[in-house]
Formats: sequence, structure tokens, C-alpha cells
Amino acid sequence: MIYFVRHGLSEANVKRVFAGQRDDSPLVEEGRQQAKETGQKIIKEGIKIDKIVSSPSQRALETAKIIAKEIGFNISDIIIDNRINEYDMGSLSGTPWHTISSAILIKAEGAEEPKVFQERVYSCVKELNKLPENILLVSHGGVGRMLDTIKDGISEELFYNKEIYSNGSITKIDWIK
Repeated sequence: MIYFVRHGLSEANVKRVFAGQRDDSPLVEEGRQQAKETGQKIIKEGIKIDKIVSSPSQRALETAKIIAKEIGFNISDIIIDNRINEYDMGSLSGTPWHTISSAILIKAEGAEEPKVFQERVYSCVKELNKLPENILLVSHGGVGRMLDTIKDGISEELFYNKEIYSNGSITKIDWIK
């Protein structure tokens, strides 16, 4: 079983700017607390985690380490996988949040091709899903949106129109084929 966690609240979230891959925004104290509470929720719900896989970004990896500490998982055993790094928003990175559609986002200068994004995310979860273990995947809002896009069978170009997961939320990914 795969459990997806969006990283805790980051500086970029607080500043209300798009982070993407280009802004390696760290967690703020509230984000660290969210990660700690996520670890406690995993324990409370009796979820046994056998592997933790994290995006390489600072905000995701710190979230993964805090959760690992809470649940008694060896931090040095966290696996970093670039395939679950956030969507590269190109020229929108670091700009103030504003309402945009997927159509606008994917046309930003230097933005990642949605098909490439979908393929890297799906290849990771599909590979992990073959393992008999419970895996905690610590990643980003865009990755969660893309997972929902894949689950719902809609065009990868529409991923940003999906609802974003809350910081520190846990979502069971039990639909991978």
C-alpha cells in the first residue's frame, strides 16, 4: 500500500508564491508541527510503514525526516526519488500566487511538459506499488494533483485544475494498476 503525504507548510506557502522545483523552500515551524502530527496520526491509525520515499526538495525531505523520527523509522533509510519532485513551473516559480488554470500554467516559459511530469510520477508509484510493503511517499501538491488526474483518467494537461491536498495530509493511493 502507498500512502501519500504532502510536505508541511513551507516558506513559499507562507509568502504565497509558486515554488515548483526552482524554489527549494524550507519548512516553517508550523510545517514541522504538521509533519510531527502526521507521524502521530500514522501511529494512532496503526499504519506500519516499511519504506519512506521522498522528493529531494528540502521541504519534502524535512517532512519525511520528522515523520520518520515520530514513527521510529531510521532516517538514513529514507529513499530519495527525483521522480516525485514537484512540477517545474518555469517562469512562474517565485511569483505571487494568483488564480491560474492548467492551460496557463503549462504554457509558462520553461515549464515542464505535463506528459513528462505524468510519466515520471506514474513510473514511481507504479514501481512502488509492486512491492509488498507499506510505503510512505512524501512529496508535493502538484504531484498529488497529478496522481488524482491519473486516477480520474483525465488529460495530464488538466492536472493543475484538481484540488490540492492540504499540507501534511495523508492520502491512501490504492488504485494503482
